[in-house]
Amino acid sequence: MAGSATSYRNAHNLAVLSIEGGSLPGGFKVKGSKAALLGVLMRRFRVEDLSWRLVDVDGLDGTEKALELASELAPCDIVMLGGVSYAGFNLIDPVRLTEKLGRPVVVVVEERPDNEAVRAALIKHFEDWEERWRVFEELASRSPIVEVKPREGGPVYVEAVGMPIVEAEAIVKELTKWGRTPEPLRAARLLVKGVSRSLLKKLLSSDR
Repeated sequence: MAGSATSYRNAHNLAVLSIEGGSLPGGFKVKGSKAALLGVLMRRFRVEDLSWRLVDVDGLDGTEKALELASELAPCDIVMLGGVSYAGFNLIDPVRLTEKLGRPVVVVVEERPDNEAVRAALIKHFEDWEERWRVFEELASRSPIVEVKPREGGPVYVEAVGMPIVEAEAIVKELTKWGRTPEPLRAARLLVKGVSRSLLKKLLSSDR
């Protein structure tokens, strides 16, 4: 993994794996409630590949499924997440992703993270809240939360593991063409919302 500022100067040349989540329509149930997790590999603002997994709502398999997507869609230069929580409070651990993949992970959200509110919600709803809370604690210990103002619209809030936050900020700005969401995440968000019922049936039948 390259770590210098020069390596990430031309962000549009990077192979960016973006991961976003989406809910499944009512009636699609496999071993309890499930949600879709989409990985999109993009370079030079073009989608090169994509793949899907199903994750348990409020489960603990988010990080493992994200690692599966990264393995299937490899190689990538950087991983971009549209948050830490997917499918309720099923978490993707940015620190673990970086350690396993040897790639930087950049988290981009549109609202400033409120970790104290998250902690209170975890304590209220989960017996294993401490295990889940550690994901937020470790991320906070590795990265500040930086407000980034892209081309138009409101700001986004960025955290990064495996690379300096200033490099992550520059990457987010360079990869944002419209609105305030970096193009890899914007594409993943649109694609996961547009999943057809036929594809969902295939995913559910294979229980990936």
